[in-house]
Amino acid sequence: MDSIAILLKCLKKKRVINSIEVAEKESFTEAIELKTGDDLFIRDAITGFGTILEENLEMHYYITTVMTGAFSNCISYAIIMRKEENAADIAVYAHEGLIKQHLAEKALAQLKKALCAAV
Repeated sequence: MDSIAILLKCLKKKRVINSIEVAEKESFTEAIELKTGDDLFIRDAITGFGTILEENLEMHYYITTVMTGAFSNCISYAIIMRKEENAADIAVYAHEGLIKQHLAEKALAQLKKALCAAV
């Protein structure tokens, strides 16, 4: 199962989103190279961004919130799924209001800065 599907199913279960198909259009995903290929490194790196909603050490993923936007008052949801030793997929979902702030892209940039070997 890919990372975006796991993230959206978790958000649907927690009643953050109503429709997976609609939320998929507001999501972004990217493959990155990690500084260190360890699950604990990922946990330590994302601890300051928000709340860890779900962790699965068998499938090697973390679902977390990332505070973005002006004054860090908008919530984006992200999954970091480790695929190989030093490679991971990041998928981010953020609901945009009337004024598009590109919250998912900003959250993705924050996570890449914390997790990637070279940005």
